[in-house]
Amino acid sequence: MIPEKRQDAILGLLKLRKMISVEEIAKELNISEMTARRDLTRMEESGHQIVKVRGGAKLLEDPDEAGTNYLNNRFYQQCLTCRREKEAIGKMAASLVQENETILIDAGSTNFHFVGYLGGKAVTAIVTATNIAEKLEGQEGVTTILTGGIFRSKTTTLINPLLAQSLTQVYADKVFMGVTGISMSHGFMCHDFLEADVKKLLLQSGKEIYWLADSSKLNKMGTIQIADWQPHDYLITDDGIEADIKEELTSKCRLLIATRG
Repeated sequence: MIPEKRQDAILGLLKLRKMISVEEIAKELNISEMTARRDLTRMEESGHQIVKVRGGAKLLEDPDEAGTNYLNNRFYQQCLTCRREKEAIGKMAASLVQENETILIDAGSTNFHFVGYLGGKAVTAIVTATNIAEKLEGQEGVTTILTGGIFRSKTTTLINPLLAQSLTQVYADKVFMGVTGISMSHGFMCHDFLEADVKKLLLQSGKEIYWLADSSKLNKMGTIQIADWQPHDYLITDDGIEADIKEELTSKCRLLIATRG
C-alpha cells in the first residue's frame, strides 16, 4: 500500500475511534510499527487533523474541542511553526542536561519539543505546563513534578498564586525558558502579564538560565519584559540567525547555535 493510501486509512480509523495506538494501526493495516510511527509523523507535519500522543495518535476534532484539549489547536499550530528549528534547539538543550540534575521547564512550543529528547536520563523535571508534563509521562528516568495552580487552557499553563512560596524551596541546576520575542534593547519578552510573573519566578530558582528561541523570534518586541540581558545566561537558537544579529548577541549573552537537520 502506498504511503498516501495508508495515511488515508489511518485517518479513517481515527475518525471512527478518535484515538488509536501504533500497535492497533500496525495490526489493522498489516504494516510494521515503525512504518505506522513514520506515517503518523508525516501526517502530523503535513497538517492532517491529528496529533501524536504517547504510543499512538489522537484526532483533533472541531475547533471548540481542540481549543479545550491539553494540546489545543492554537498550540498545535505553534508547534508546527519552525518545527525543524525547534527540534534542533530542543535536541541541543537536552544534550546539556546531566544525569541526576533537577531542571525547571517553562511553558512554550520549543520547550515542548525539548522534553521529547530527555528520555533515558535520570533527572527531576519541575514543569508549569500540563502538556509538557504529559509529554514527559512515562519517559525512562525522568521524574516529573507539576507545580499546580489555576489552569489556563489557551496556553496550557498553570498560574499558581502560591508559586513564589513553593519555588523559594527550589534551586534547580538548570532553567529552560520559553519566550515570545527577543529585543536587542529590552531583552526577553512575552505578551501575557500573569505568565510573565511565573517566568520571573522561574528565573530566580536556578543556577543556569537557558533561553530557547528559534531565529524568527530574534529582534522582535513583545508586550512585557521578562528579563534584561545577562552575560552569564545562555540563548539557544538555530542556524537561521542573521550574521549581524549573531555578532550582537555574542556580546550580550552566551550564544549557542543548533544546526537544523
